[in-house]
Amino acid sequence: MPILLEDHIPAVKFGGLNTDKDVVFGGSLTVSGTTNIASVSLTDLTTTGNTTLGNAVTDTTGINGATTVTSTSASALTVGANGATNPVLKINANTASVATGLTIVGAAAAGGLAVSVISSGADESLIINAKGTGTIGIGSVSTGAVTITPATTITGLATLTGGFTSVANAILKSATVFHATACAVAAVVPVSMYSTNISVEVTTDAPTHTRAKGSICINTGGSSGSTRLYINTDGAGTWTAISTVA
Repeated sequence: MPILLEDHIPAVKFGGLNTDKDVVFGGSLTVSGTTNIASVSLTDLTTTGNTTLGNAVTDTTGINGATTVTSTSASALTVGANGATNPVLKINANTASVATGLTIVGAAAAGGLAVSVISSGADESLIINAKGTGTIGIGSVSTGAVTITPATTITGLATLTGGFTSVANAILKSATVFHATACAVAAVVPVSMYSTNISVEVTTDAPTHTRAKGSICINTGGSSGSTRLYINTDGAGTWTAISTVA
């Protein structure tokens, strides 16, 4: 039969409790020392101070229902074999007036997993970074395609090792304006092709600078059939006009 402590007992304190019987409390309970209880069912539970569930890292803790963690700590939630030391997962919630976060929405099989930003604002950015000079891999293990729907800005050098295919208009635009060949050649931004660096570029006058043999140069200052378009013939500074006469 259960051990029953009636409601008229305002508080019960144990230095240690070890029982295989049911224990029912009507008042408050303070337990210190080692307590072994096979099963606990609580309607409401409030703890203060440090609370440890499980005696070893191999113990399992199950939580049913919604769970809310309120914290302003830089380590509001850490998960790992060594706790907060080099954790697998860490959530930092110590930003003043924090109002942004991440939501993960599951779906039925083949429905995909949705990861998106939540915020009190109407628009919010998502920033993903590796550590130091580490690499960010997208689809580096999976074999499906990677789809980017909106306009995309790449500020660094983009290297394509698998080729480039466009099903719509492909626009290649330099951030610089046309240069004269008398200017610093490095300022000219050609489109380079193949390992031989054959290029296609635009200048405002007849080319005289060094480029790979076979490179093409469009002269926006040309006004005749022999001054509008040139091809490099020696891999140095020799350019031969291509006739543009109809």
